[in-house]
Amino acid sequence: MATDYPHVLRKALPWLDHEIPSRARLLGRIHCPFPLHINPHAEAAERASLGWLSRFGLFSGEAHRAAVSRAHLTTLVAGFYPSASLEALSLASDYVCWAFALDDIGDESEVGERPARLLALFECFERVLSGECPLAASQPLVRGLHDVWVRLAAFANDAQLREFVAGNRAYFGGMLWEANNRAHCWVPDETAYAAFRPAAGAVPSFFALIEPLERIVLAPHVRENEELQALAKLAGEIICFTNDLLSYEKERAHRDFHNLVIVYEQHRKLLPGAAALQAIITINSATREFVRRASALPSFGAEQDAELLRYVGVLRAVIRVTLSWTYDSTRYRAEP
Repeated sequence: MATDYPHVLRKALPWLDHEIPSRARLLGRIHCPFPLHINPHAEAAERASLGWLSRFGLFSGEAHRAAVSRAHLTTLVAGFYPSASLEALSLASDYVCWAFALDDIGDESEVGERPARLLALFECFERVLSGECPLAASQPLVRGLHDVWVRLAAFANDAQLREFVAGNRAYFGGMLWEANNRAHCWVPDETAYAAFRPAAGAVPSFFALIEPLERIVLAPHVRENEELQALAKLAGEIICFTNDLLSYEKERAHRDFHNLVIVYEQHRKLLPGAAALQAIITINSATREFVRRASALPSFGAEQDAELLRYVGVLRAVIRVTLSWTYDSTRYRAEP
């Protein structure tokens, strides 16, 4: 692989270009100026979610249950929704557990390489999101999504429910994109990767839950403001690329090429160390741009500005918890 890196990248390289940097060294290079906020109901919500997973048959066995427990999935959403009530956080916790169960099908099973089989599953999800009640004999993932959907109505208005549906559709589309890439052994180029990675990471659906679960009330003209939309898009990219960087060693070992560092390796012809540094540069540049854009948002009047301040605070919290949780979680370590 070529090693003719741009001069600034070669000069900045803090490790050997062929070296796969440790996760600790990568973490130390990521710029994140935001404080960590964890919902105080996290432990209670996590206990409830482990019971919820058992009730819906979403554990494949005791070893799987133990792995999910060690991963502390609830901590992630406890940082996404730091002020949510216990009931609201439990809903988010159940949904993130559901999403990771689905993600495992896409990433770690042969189904994830067969778009047609995923599509059949997504058609079942679509019926749930259209209001259909699944049969008792339906797949656990179908029944689990229906439970989340029914409970969400207690927190979300019609517009927010529609946004959650649209977010899930984007998520399923992103997973199909990944499955198609795997089926053809295609490493996506940078443009495609930036466009589809947040959707494949369920960013749209989790961001759709911010307002209803945090009880933030943004007027339509504020929510649809182009500057705020750009800010949320940046936050989604930062959390996905941060996850990529800190899971790089594991995903490289598992030959999962849906990772920004691997995309840089393939399409910029960089060796691992240089590709990892380029990902860090991308993440840190996006974070600086997020800070700049957040400070330059327009005013919408005192009442809406207060709600907007809370919303932007949640985006900051999302970025921060993704960094710490991805590093700490057993889910992203290369070792068994």
